[in-house]
Amino acid sequence: MFDGAHDMAFYHPTFVVNNTNHMPGKQGLDKLLAYSMRGAFHDSSDRWPPPSCHYNSRQELRKTITDWAIGHEAGQKPLLWIHGPFGVGKSAVAQNSAEALAALMKLAASLFFSRPNRRNDPNRIFTSIAYQLVLQCPPLGDVLDRVIMHNPTILTAALPHQFQELIVIPLLQVTQAAKLDGWTIILDGFDEIDGIEAQYDIINIIVTSIRDRTTPFRWFILSRPEAHIQRAMAATDVAPLLHTLDLPLSPENDHEILTFLMKELQEIGEKHKLPQSWCTEVEFAILVKLAGGLWIYVSTITRFIGDAKSFGPQSQLHLVLSLAQKQTRPLATNPLAAMDLFYNLIVEQIPSHVLPTALKILLLQHMIMNKFDGNKRGLRIFVVANILRLRIEVFSAACSFLPSVLFIVNDQGHPSHIQFYHASFMEYAQNPQRSGKFCIWGDCLEDLRLEVIERVSSVHSCSSGGLLKVNFTWRPSVLDDEPKSWSSSALFYYAMISVMFGLCQRRARAITPSTAAALQNVAFSYIPRFARGSGYPNMVVEYDSLRDNLPPDFCDKIVRKSTNPLHLRDKPAHLDKVHTFILGTAPNGLLCWSRDNDFTEDTINISFDDREYLLYETETSMTPDEKKNVKSKRAWIRRRQCRWLPKWLRAIIFRSQKGHR
Repeated sequence: MFDGAHDMAFYHPTFVVNNTNHMPGKQGLDKLLAYSMRGAFHDSSDRWPPPSCHYNSRQELRKTITDWAIGHEAGQKPLLWIHGPFGVGKSAVAQNSAEALAALMKLAASLFFSRPNRRNDPNRIFTSIAYQLVLQCPPLGDVLDRVIMHNPTILTAALPHQFQELIVIPLLQVTQAAKLDGWTIILDGFDEIDGIEAQYDIINIIVTSIRDRTTPFRWFILSRPEAHIQRAMAATDVAPLLHTLDLPLSPENDHEILTFLMKELQEIGEKHKLPQSWCTEVEFAILVKLAGGLWIYVSTITRFIGDAKSFGPQSQLHLVLSLAQKQTRPLATNPLAAMDLFYNLIVEQIPSHVLPTALKILLLQHMIMNKFDGNKRGLRIFVVANILRLRIEVFSAACSFLPSVLFIVNDQGHPSHIQFYHASFMEYAQNPQRSGKFCIWGDCLEDLRLEVIERVSSVHSCSSGGLLKVNFTWRPSVLDDEPKSWSSSALFYYAMISVMFGLCQRRARAITPSTAAALQNVAFSYIPRFARGSGYPNMVVEYDSLRDNLPPDFCDKIVRKSTNPLHLRDKPAHLDKVHTFILGTAPNGLLCWSRDNDFTEDTINISFDDREYLLYETETSMTPDEKKNVKSKRAWIRRRQCRWLPKWLRAIIFRSQKGHR
């Protein structure tokens, strides 16, 4: 800090150390970081505390991986794939390997994918790797900074192009990059990357790079043994480069699991001042048998027993031990069934008056993840709490009953988003065969549909004079400095409407007549106007999914295709072959069109651009009195709009409109 300084004196000094990954003066690298998955790095606070092989477990496997990574044996294959069923501890192995290789200066990059936590965007994988390479080889930063500033679109380019421009070519331009030769890149949870095709593409890019020697790295992939990944790894051009290790469920792990449980429960006992023998040898044996070799089961057990808000560790332990009577022999051979029994036990501990709220929080968290990623991730709890009209204290209290499977992340001094310890819990919560009455796509779905629709109508009724007004139950102070590109009210409104359509499109359960009646009364005409300040340009609704979910009597009252040629004539000039749709009924209906170049797909595009939607204020299906009141006005409009058309086309239009009347 003061190299070369001498004869210096400081009086009451204050030193501020700012240790971040931000690189001053390099706007290109700042953009690269923004397009990376920082939360997926092995040392990210988003994953703290990370899964880990505790108490010297799996020493032989870890040594095998380290020897492979540092190339102790000549002719070693540069691609390592470890596969195993869920919960056997693959992420813990990957984490320990990343830490060990980082200490040996042999870790080039690492990414730990997570589906429930939305760390699985395939378009951000190579940007994330490139940024980590800069941290290991700073001269690369100058090259990448120039590349990105010259062509910022490279950050959103196709995966092969990203790999070439952000990794391959920059490495060739920096002589210091030679030190990265043989370093390892770790990709854990590979099966959780969004999209099977993307997983294929990434494997092909990696294999091509190894075969053509365009990059100097070793690649370490960990995943479940999904069929499509097995096929990709068995391909003739992959097999010669691949070293495979299986991580099976095995009773050989029982001793290590016992050691882990004894250490963890000893610490819990000391914390609560319990006698050393508070968990007996027989009870330890039962816990090991219940785990069935699943490390995720063991780690969840310890969090459950150590829950500070429970009736104490002994009470929690007895609840876990009670599962031994339910876990019959057929269940013991099915790891999913064993885990499901434990997840049932966890959810059963939620008080009955809190359970509906907790399930709705889980469902909404799942619904908004795609909409609020990246720099908007910190607004997830803000959105969910306000859709449900919960104060932040109530929201936090509802989540506090699930400390074994999730926790709330704080960002800039306020609750930001929910983090799950493992993907298996949300997989359980979304599968009705596994979670039964606790499935979020069951009664919870229908209750939440109606609640969100009523929340939308409440916002509409408060927003008089065409100005959006939202009464927030909680608003984090960070929104006081919200950017000019969007407003918190419009952003919340956009999320709420997106959730409303998403819930109604979900085919897991048909919409009831009472919910359909509430949806029919929604003022759809407000949507483009109020969502315009959200920072999003449009919203897409799946026509078939929504319509098929509605009761037959409500289909045409809520969403339908227009057969009126005038509506097609009024479409925006820049749209080509499109369908015309009507959402709702007059005077609060909305006329919009399908997405451009999407003629075969029935997707409704609700654009927030004034040029791309029309208010549907006069209904074509009216009572006799209503027809009489608008008859003369409608006839005048028809004459004005159709006077330029040939007689034969005018006749078709009039017959079409007469049929609708």
